[in-house]
Amino acid sequence: MPITRGLIWYVSIISIIILILICSLAVQNTVGISSIDYKAPIYDLPISENTQRDIWKLCEENHLSYELLLAINHVEGITNTANSNIKAEVEQLTYIRDYWAKQGYPDETVFDLLLLSRQRGIDGCISFMKDNKSYDLDRYVQQVTEYKYYLEQSLDTPTS
Repeated sequence: MPITRGLIWYVSIISIIILILICSLAVQNTVGISSIDYKAPIYDLPISENTQRDIWKLCEENHLSYELLLAINHVEGITNTANSNIKAEVEQLTYIRDYWAKQGYPDETVFDLLLLSRQRGIDGCISFMKDNKSYDLDRYVQQVTEYKYYLEQSLDTPTS
């Protein structure tokens, strides 16, 4: 009988320890998710905070600049963004970025070509590049770049 009591006590203690470990892992995962949500910069834009968080998460998953997507939407006057549209837009921009990166262009040039291709399509961008050597002076590229920079700098500005 004493062996049975000891075995039951031992199994109970092991079960409690396993339960505590499982609960602590669940808490760590929950804390991780909320800290990711907290990191999302929220800008003073005509887009809800939840939508900005959704955009940020999609951009993070695709290694795409969050501020770039916000700048494109601002320059193009897009304020009503549905989640399905955001996802499609991120996928399109990621495809274009990867296309130009695979062509061997440096990151700074890929940025400009991404914007030109967004505006004109990849084939239109190729045609435009043949005719214009200073494609970074394109008005659309400049507008998006300036607004992206403005957004990035607005986070660094202290609010007092």
